[in-house]
Amino acid sequence: MKIVTVGRHSSNDVVINDAKVSRHHLQIICDDAGNFRITDFGSTNGTYVNNRKISGEINLSHGDIVRIGNTCLSWEDYFLSKTSAVRRRRFGWKIPTVCTIAVIVGILGFVFLFNKPTTVLKMKEENGVRYILVKINGQELPFVFDTGASDICISTLEAAMLIKNGTLIRSDVIGENYFMDATGEVSVGAKINLRTVTLGNRELNNVEATVIDNPEAVCLLGQSVLKRFGSYTIDNTKGEIIFK
Repeated sequence: MKIVTVGRHSSNDVVINDAKVSRHHLQIICDDAGNFRITDFGSTNGTYVNNRKISGEINLSHGDIVRIGNTCLSWEDYFLSKTSAVRRRRFGWKIPTVCTIAVIVGILGFVFLFNKPTTVLKMKEENGVRYILVKINGQELPFVFDTGASDICISTLEAAMLIKNGTLIRSDVIGENYFMDATGEVSVGAKINLRTVTLGNRELNNVEATVIDNPEAVCLLGQSVLKRFGSYTIDNTKGEIIFK
């Protein structure tokens, strides 16, 4: 059995320098079976366990909060050996550290979710036409940035190249599609599924596209892709397209 007395007087096992603590305020007993009991010595301002004022002696359980005056007692530490106390303090340090890490990770996730990194693509110019490089099923191709086009379009020449490289297969052909370009002209072509469309550090999966029956037709990056990539701005001075 171990008895620990608590109070303001120096004769106590635990001395609390708090004006609201009595000279001999309480005692806590740990019996041979490891059970705890707390007794208030008729203190002026009382003893509170889990915010309830006690009278006389009551049992204590692990995790109970004991308060006297303005002080919360780490009463379980009074019954630990020096080594155990060190271990307890270390364990107590880990808990808030883990919580802190969890909060940081949560904040970073929130920031990443709502503040996605921007993608900046340089526009190249050839024969007065500006284009950007887009990877289709891993194959890099030049595309004209056409906000008036309804779909992403490639010519039969690019389609043949994808087939030759094995990146476009029979099962990727969906059917027939009607395509409208920026001039309002409607054309018919084969509708295909592009497994990946990559712009800079962003990638879309399973994008429908149209193959125009013209080997000299330019590749167009239309609304079927642009809508899925979100908002964008064009900096004509720097020759850049910025996806946000």
